[in-house]
Order: sequence, then C-alpha cells, then structure tokens
Amino acid sequence: MALIRAGLQRIANAFSYGQGGMLSRFMNNLVPIENKTTDTTKEVINECNRLIEQNTSRNFAIIHLLGKQWRVTDGDLLVVEGYWPPNIGDKIRLDKVLLAGSKDISLIGRPLVQPGLVNVTATIISKGLSHTRTHFKKKRRKQFMRINFQKAQQTMLRINAVEIANKINETPKNVF
Repeated sequence: MALIRAGLQRIANAFSYGQGGMLSRFMNNLVPIENKTTDTTKEVINECNRLIEQNTSRNFAIIHLLGKQWRVTDGDLLVVEGYWPPNIGDKIRLDKVLLAGSKDISLIGRPLVQPGLVNVTATIISKGLSHTRTHFKKKRRKQFMRINFQKAQQTMLRINAVEIANKINETPKNVF
C-alpha cells in the first residue's frame, strides 16, 4: 500500500509545476497571435478567383451520392448501387459537393461547398442489375449448407462537367 501511495505521490509531483500544474504551464505559453490584416485574405481570394478564371487544368470534385463519396472529373463513369429513381437519359445536377478544385486550387466545404459555387452535371447512361454474387454458408459437421444468389440494382452515370461557376466570396445569383 505504501508503495502505491509513493508512486501516486511521484506522479502528482510530476504534474504540479507551480500553482496550476503542468497543464497551466502549457496554457500560459498559448499567447494569442496578433491578427494579420484582412488584406492577406483579400489577396488570397483574388488569387483564387484569378486561378478559377484561367482554368489551366482539369477540375475535380468529391461528391456525396447515395451514402458514398466519389471523386469525379469530366467524362468519368460512375456505377452506383441501389435503387435510384431517375430514368435513362435524364440529366441531373449533383448538389452535394464536399470538395472541389484543380491542380492549383482547392475549395473545401464545411461540410458542403457553398450552393451554386460548383456545378457537377451528369447523365444517366444505363440501369440494370449487377453480376451475380454468391453467398455460401456452411457449418462443419452439421450437414448444413446454403447457397444464396443475389443481384443488386445498378445505375451508370456519365459525369458531363465539373465547373467552378461563381467567384469565391460572391453571393450566389440563384440558389435552387
């Protein structure tokens, strides 16, 4: 018992530097940094807007679709599993954009990028069933064996365009 008490006393002494202990020592070192002027943020925003206008490289976006996240660029094909109501040939706009960017710039949403800032359009190419999946169950030494076959519905999308439409920090012209 005395050995445990002595060990606990050593631990308590290690964490008690001065009045507030070790944690307060770290907290005192966190001095707020002077706020830089807003000119730097305006410069960064202007540079981002200039890069968007130049559009030197291919845009990409990370979208949220049917519970999964997908990285898409122009011309990509997506095979989405599960029931989805749109018909073949329908053109859709994918609104849940989590991140968008190109080689030089990235726009990160919290959790989504501002509506109207990034336009991702797609066309539904085909709808059908997936390949046959086999579920095989067996219990050793019990004469139990089951084989189940399963096909899931699939929808194939072609990504038409990923466009960064508006300038950053401008109010969107028409949202929805």
